[in-house]
Formats: sequence, structure tokens, C-alpha cells
Amino acid sequence: ARPALAGIALTSSLRVRRMAWWSRTRVVYAIGRNYVAHAHELNNPVPKAPFWFIKPASSIIGSGTPHQLAPGATDTHHELELGVVIGRRATRVKAADAMAHVGGYCLALDMTDRGAQDAAKKAGKPWAAAKGWDTSCPVSEMVPAAAVADPSSLDMWLRVNGEAAPRQSGSTGLMIFGARL
Repeated sequence: ARPALAGIALTSSLRVRRMAWWSRTRVVYAIGRNYVAHAHELNNPVPKAPFWFIKPASSIIGSGTPHQLAPGATDTHHELELGVVIGRRATRVKAADAMAHVGGYCLALDMTDRGAQDAAKKAGKPWAAAKGWDTSCPVSEMVPAAAVADPSSLDMWLRVNGEAAPRQSGSTGLMIFGARL
């Protein structure tokens, strides 16, 4: 059996008394369309190179913290993602040195206002507002990098409000552009 990030599923309420690990985050960098099935589901081409987008630090909240839907949203989706936490200052790092900067991993929920995203795409405009409203990126506790032998071989799942069956599950092995460079 492959290792799983089971212990950090987004089901537990955080009662944090210390500073949360994400409190000094400046921006969330994300790779879009990183799963073949998801690209096909949205009728998008499978990318040949990473497709980046960002979320502001204000989008991050702890697992179990109440979140808001995007203002005026009519069709909000969520996608469970592996978060790679950069643990020390990193600027223009060579690929060969990148993993030395990873401090840990978390589960992250990428919430999207799909209606706003579709409208922005049709207008040829950026869709940051469809991805980056306050509270649009709930995250789990961080697992130290040393505790994760291979981030490209993890099973992840999402249970919401105590549901018995996972609402979403997947493997990091299915990512087009994995965490390990």
C-alpha cells in the first residue's frame, strides 16, 4: 500500500494556539490542469508545461474554519490538492536544489467560482477573482518533509463535515507535473 496523507484530511477542526504554519505565507502558487482527467472534465487541453495561477495569502484558512463562497457565486467547485510548503527563502532556485527548500506538505482545497472563471476565460481576462477570494484555500496541518518519503506517491482524500465516504480522492502519482522535480 502506498503512503497516504490520511492523518491530515480536511475533516478535523483546528484549535490553534500557536502561530499557524501558513501565517507568514505571501502568496500561493498553484499549477492548473495538473490532472489529465480534470483537464478532460473541463474540456481543456492537457498542458505540455505547467500552467501557473496564484491565490493571495488571504485565501488561506485552517481546516475546519468556516469559509465563505465567492461573492455572487452561482457554481462553486472544489479540488483537493497536495500543497508543497516552501520552508525557507527561495528565489530562482535551480531544479536540482528545489527539494532542499521544501519544509513540508499539506492538503489544500482549491475552491473555484466556476461561473466567474468561465466568463473571464471567454473574455480573455485573468481569472484570479474566480480562484482567490478570502477563504478560498482551506489547508490542513503541515506534515514535515522528512516524514514524506515520496510526495509523488501519496493517496489523498477529502471528507466533508463527517461524511462517511470521501467526497474526493486521488493520488499524487496521477499529477502531470509532480511535486518532485
